Amino acid sequence: MFVSPEDFMKLAVALLIGALIGLEREMHNKSAGLRTITLITVGAALFTILSLKFEQDARIAAQIVSGVGFLGAGVILFAEGRVKGLTTASSIWAAAAAGMSVGMGEFMLAAATGAMVIAVLWIFARFDRWLDALGREVRTYRISVANVKKLDELDAKFSKLKIHVLQKREYKHGDRFIGEWDTRGPLAKQELFAHQVARNSEILSLDY
Repeated sequence: MFVSPEDFMKLAVALLIGALIGLEREMHNKSAGLRTITLITVGAALFTILSLKFEQDARIAAQIVSGVGFLGAGVILFAEGRVKGLTTASSIWAAAAAGMSVGMGEFMLAAATGAMVIAVLWIFARFDRWLDALGREVRTYRISVANVKKLDELDAKFSKLKIHVLQKREYKHGDRFIGEWDTRGPLAKQELFAHQVARNSEILSLDY
């Protein structure tokens, strides 16, 4: 059975809407961004299409959706100051939708969805890196120094490299002064800052 123009249009519209919403979230540095939101909309569209096609199997489908939801939650974690695994979780969800369609004999519908998911993961990933290069890269630096004045010099370095400081915290721990900066800026500038600070003999420690 081939994909009907109506079903393909639904998936395509879901992909477009998800991409637009995801792009807006991505530009605001949200953890659920371009790929995540797009995969969720495509997967949701497919689940809905299947539920309309096979009303008698609605209870079974609902159990699959719930089970996959728990599976996806298991791959989401918080590490290094950010949420990780959301794209993987949404990929699992979309893949489950494709698997359900195969089980119901909708082979071409599953193939079309699979192609869209792969396109989101591969093509949009490159777009993600392009956004990072333009200035979306967000990092939290934790730097310790012996002289508190050095923290002010680091502020000046952020400004010189045009790295935007979202928030700054500083405190004393023993004989060290520690500064923490939440920043956003071009990936190349972030790498340059980290490289320059790491080579500075007056910096006692650098983490990001």
